[in-house]
Amino acid sequence: MSNPITDRYFAAVRARDIDRFMALFAEDATFVLPDGRKLAGAAAIREMELHTFAHGAPTPSPAAIVVGANAIAVEIDIALPDGRTMRMADFFHLNDEGLIQHLGVYRQGS
Repeated sequence: MSNPITDRYFAAVRARDIDRFMALFAEDATFVLPDGRKLAGAAAIREMELHTFAHGAPTPSPAAIVVGANAIAVEIDIALPDGRTMRMADFFHLNDEGLIQHLGVYRQGS
């Protein structure tokens, strides 16, 4: 099952398009990285993602998507720049405007 917000999110990541990426987030959004660090606000999320894009961002391929009323869970296979593949999961929580209010990213294994 596909979802418009996740389709646009992964398209922006694959294209490394920071403007399309940031257009999906609420100004006061939070983003929790796999290592537990929490980014608060669009400016912090933008800075992190610009760094990621500049250093060979991984290529995500959604494998399974579960959609709820204001939340979406996505299991993802990630192709890393060094050729390895990693399994991750993203949990999107949307606000009333349909923007990402909170995104938690989890990595399988170490």
